[in-house]
Amino acid sequence: MSNFPSYMSFFLRSYNNVSHQNFQVQPASSGVLNAHRQMQFTLPTNAMLHLSKTRLMFTMSSVSPDGTSAGRLAAAKSIIDRLEISAGGVSLSSGCASSAVLAQCIDNMRTIDEDPVTSHTELYRKTSGVNGRDIVAASEAYTNLNNAQCFAIELGPFFQTMQPNMLPTQILPTITCTAYLSGNATVVSSCALALGITNPLVAGTSQCTYTIDNYTLSVSAYSLDDGVFDQTLATRLNSSEGLEATFCNYESFSNTFSTGSTAVSSAASSLDKVIVAFRSAGFDGLKPAIGATGYNNALQGGLLVAGVLDQPAAHGGAKYLNATTNFTSPSSLPPHDSDNNWAKQPNISIQVNNVRFPSYDAQIGAQTYELLKEAFETDKTACQSLVEYIENRCQVAYKFNLPASQAMRARSGLNLQGSNSQIRIEAVGDKTGLTVNGNIMIFVESTVVLKIMAGKQLMVVQ
Repeated sequence: MSNFPSYMSFFLRSYNNVSHQNFQVQPASSGVLNAHRQMQFTLPTNAMLHLSKTRLMFTMSSVSPDGTSAGRLAAAKSIIDRLEISAGGVSLSSGCASSAVLAQCIDNMRTIDEDPVTSHTELYRKTSGVNGRDIVAASEAYTNLNNAQCFAIELGPFFQTMQPNMLPTQILPTITCTAYLSGNATVVSSCALALGITNPLVAGTSQCTYTIDNYTLSVSAYSLDDGVFDQTLATRLNSSEGLEATFCNYESFSNTFSTGSTAVSSAASSLDKVIVAFRSAGFDGLKPAIGATGYNNALQGGLLVAGVLDQPAAHGGAKYLNATTNFTSPSSLPPHDSDNNWAKQPNISIQVNNVRFPSYDAQIGAQTYELLKEAFETDKTACQSLVEYIENRCQVAYKFNLPASQAMRARSGLNLQGSNSQIRIEAVGDKTGLTVNGNIMIFVESTVVLKIMAGKQLMVVQ
């Protein structure tokens, strides 16, 4: 009945000798880790790993060095600054520095947060979501007794976007993952102590730090011992084409947007997307949590609370961001300071080899926001208002590949033909109010092909 829609057809697919098991992978070395350290894991061999279900599990605590500040942890996945993947000494992905910033760029485009139970997506101002206890005038900290773990996070683009996502490791050399940890300011907001309570919007007097312990990988492994699957793999491996897998790769660049212009280079054979995020100067210094504009961050009651939106998501509660992942327009004219400042934001142009994308000057606001949604293929984002987008989630992006390319396993982005092509981000037109010392982060997204040949030979095509 293949000529009929699936909801009218009678059919069944059967796969024999399927088995499933979950494993806990221990690190190469254990012990308490802090900022800028690293952890390394070796993935199981001779198994079909469901990569997107791989989780790094751990416990974490913030620490105040002198007891004068209260540390509040950011999202659990902010601990990873860069994740390096290699197989048999061949680098599959060198990783993207500032992965926490990239993760925030992606999260800003989600309408639903990750599972808050184990990912710590929200800052715990007063009460911990781990044990239900009030933190009050102290840093957020959790025990490492009994090898306990309270956080679990995804492992980034390589694991989430690899196609096929169930990867048979028996055809590959041993895969090693090395996670490099973020700095203290990325993971911990250093908040003030006043009258025996924590004030999350005021900076403390010292930078809080963090520690990580009891870290392991949880991996999901399958086996399909029907003979046909392994025979098909062997036939393709021994052919001239071999096997091709694809994944999404990112390169990151950071600079000061002092002149309103910065340029980076890329030689990607499939340039899929350029993502730009703007941050205020001093974002990585001693900073408290940042309250998202328009939310009831003071948790006041009544209907006459000034500066709070009426949407339930904003009026009912607070929303805080870490200073390193708070993106704000590169303008000294924030919308909440004046009725018309929202209309005075700069125009941003993305150029690839002097060709402008889009073809017009896109002003930060509704124009860049709609382009952003198209680039991420979403109809709604995490923002509750235009002012929240401009002051807390200000990022710009442009898409170069076909819609749903990843789902189709298609390489359809710009082919830069292996030469270092220039990508320029520039503020154009009236630059009144343009900040001169803010930070700009640029992420270049491309599709990478992993060619697998007989004898576990690998070729990575950027």
